Amino acid sequence: MAIGQASPHSSSSPEQRRTDGSMWKYIKYLNVFVFCKCLKLLGNIMVLMVLGIVGFTWYAVVPGYYGPLMLVGPAGRAFGSTIVVVVFSMLAIMLSWCYLATVLVDPGRVPPGWHPFPDDAVAARELELMQYADYYIDRRDPRRPRFCKRCSAWKPERSHHCSMSGHCVLKMDHYCIWVVNCVGLLNYKFFLQFLAYTFVASVMAIACLIKPMLTFFQGTVGSGSAIAFISVVINSAFAVSLAGFLVMHANMLAANCTTIEMYEKERIHPWPYNKGLRRNFEEIFGKSKLRWLLPFYTADERRQLLESCLNTRLLQSCMSSSAGRDAV
Repeated sequence: MAIGQASPHSSSSPEQRRTDGSMWKYIKYLNVFVFCKCLKLLGNIMVLMVLGIVGFTWYAVVPGYYGPLMLVGPAGRAFGSTIVVVVFSMLAIMLSWCYLATVLVDPGRVPPGWHPFPDDAVAARELELMQYADYYIDRRDPRRPRFCKRCSAWKPERSHHCSMSGHCVLKMDHYCIWVVNCVGLLNYKFFLQFLAYTFVASVMAIACLIKPMLTFFQGTVGSGSAIAFISVVINSAFAVSLAGFLVMHANMLAANCTTIEMYEKERIHPWPYNKGLRRNFEEIFGKSKLRWLLPFYTADERRQLLESCLNTRLLQSCMSSSAGRDAV
């Protein structure tokens, strides 16, 4: 059964469809992102800047202040300083690992030749029907069949074309200049972990450097107090901004919704991907509590993620609902 239906008496004439096709032939080249490729170069600078800030903050906390306290003074202070050094160093390592995973892991691409239909003949027929103006599909439904004209290929549900990456991305959330990569199906977990670890590290750095920073305002200006002051200012800005991002993404995670989907003008209700808070969380982070903290997927977890986007179960549900409306 065809998902869309075109009326035999379509209001668009063959001449009109040819005109629309000619218009698209020229419009598709007017991609403003072509003029923004310099953002990728800027993104490479951003990567170095992020790693530089992490290194600078770690230096301010560990070698700059708490490292020397491990070796001198009362035993209690030395023990407390050791705890700070170990915990903050682990946070720095984890946030750097999560950050690099977000940068380097491909968010997920559409396999060549993929389509959501039973066979190629049905796919070709649906593509032809999509040329008609009265092709019947609820455009609020993300499960509807979609064809990417830039890639000349079918798009799986929840996938979108990323102009910066130049291809369709599975379960695309957004393109992030800070990671020079698109955040999508296979690296969204790492992105959230990076936000969480960075927020915790920023708050800890502020708390640990308050005392040496105060010496900067008391007139005792040394290299350690100046570095502490700069680090507190930088991390305060990061902590405030990251708190907002974490709240926003926590809400989207609870609803199993991406940034693109959240800000669409119209969304279908109830949201077909919302499985409840726990299942939504496990879909992204997995069921292993240990791996909730680590930025990697097992082969089985990766397979399940890909199947969640590339199978046709939800599409078949959409076909059934469309068929019911057609019958009415």
